[in-house]
Amino acid sequence: MYISEFVKIPLVSPDGEKVGKIKDVVVSPHNSYPIIKALTVDTTDKKTMNISWKYLGEVDKKIILKYPLRDIKEHEIHENEISLFKDVIDRQVVDIEGKKVRRVNDLKISPTNGHYHIIGVDIGFNGILRRLGLGRIAKPLGISSKEDLISWKDIDALKSDYSKLKLKVSKQKIKKLHPADMAEIVDQLGLNESLTILNSLDDESAADTLEEVSPEKQVSLLEGMESQRAAEILDEMSPDDAADVLADLPEEKAEELLDLMEPEESNDLRKLLEYPENTAGGIMTTEFAEVNQELTAQEVMDSLREIAKDVETIYYIYVVSKSGDLVGVTSIRDILLVDPETPIAEIMHTNIIKVNVMEDQHDVAQQIAKYNLIALPVVENENKLRGIVTVDDAIDIVLPTAWKKRVPRMFGR
Repeated sequence: MYISEFVKIPLVSPDGEKVGKIKDVVVSPHNSYPIIKALTVDTTDKKTMNISWKYLGEVDKKIILKYPLRDIKEHEIHENEISLFKDVIDRQVVDIEGKKVRRVNDLKISPTNGHYHIIGVDIGFNGILRRLGLGRIAKPLGISSKEDLISWKDIDALKSDYSKLKLKVSKQKIKKLHPADMAEIVDQLGLNESLTILNSLDDESAADTLEEVSPEKQVSLLEGMESQRAAEILDEMSPDDAADVLADLPEEKAEELLDLMEPEESNDLRKLLEYPENTAGGIMTTEFAEVNQELTAQEVMDSLREIAKDVETIYYIYVVSKSGDLVGVTSIRDILLVDPETPIAEIMHTNIIKVNVMEDQHDVAQQIAKYNLIALPVVENENKLRGIVTVDDAIDIVLPTAWKKRVPRMFGR
């Protein structure tokens, strides 16, 4: 049976007189499949009351009360109980297994040991027809009668106030989704539901998700959330991605968030924002591995252990002079193949492919493609190392927007 059918069953007194119409169904979410705890009823004398399941007899073509309505103590709905029509029907849910946003058109219920359990969410067109009382016309119209159900345990309801809707599948399962899957879901949702998802995540997970969200949605989300929380998420984002979204925000809002961020991250972003967004400086990141040319291979490896705490991925290792000039580049593989006491200056490659901070972004992307690079160093005043442009940023420049989501970020977050 479906909830849409269940609520149409007449509610009668012990002597068979109709006493009211079912308006809603109240369930407890404590079980894997919630149990119906009470019915919300519009009585024939135009009152609304909640009747506990313990006062109800067997469900058949009618539901018979065990006692007269006047002798029934009204059920008090607890904070964690759910009214299905008010809280679930027509609401958007995240299909965890399908990684999509769905709409609840109906709910399937099943009797077990004298109770009725909610066992599935109907996301199909048949659910709408059933609620309109048009279920019988589906077949003549050529609409398949096949059920389109998601098990209750595989959904997580989206509601601005999670405290009023606690389902078995918690926010913990949403957190296990890949950031790209999460971003795809967020892009499908309204602002309030999107903020609910982001606010359920820790700062790092929220940052990873926000990096994958469309630019327009990034702006609305940061403007919609509490400023301190927005600043904390920006702190965790890659500098180039954070700079991009800050550049799209109104100047006053961007300045407010920069002031709330950690000073080191804020200073890096202010420097990035000085460069035009279509230049190498505008798309580069300041997270990269940089070591002094006077170190040995072993000392470089020791330094990398500290550098790795602040750098998401180490593509290449850039070697600089005392004055900050880029003098060479090497890799972890190169370092592992030599004696630990070998000076890094002896194994670094000095024929460096690099670009100026003001180089056009399309030329930067062509350089990365031409030389088959994972990252390209960006310099100012010929040799001062300022950042790197990674291959995933080059892909974002070259590919049309519709294709960006189809390309895995193999080298990024």
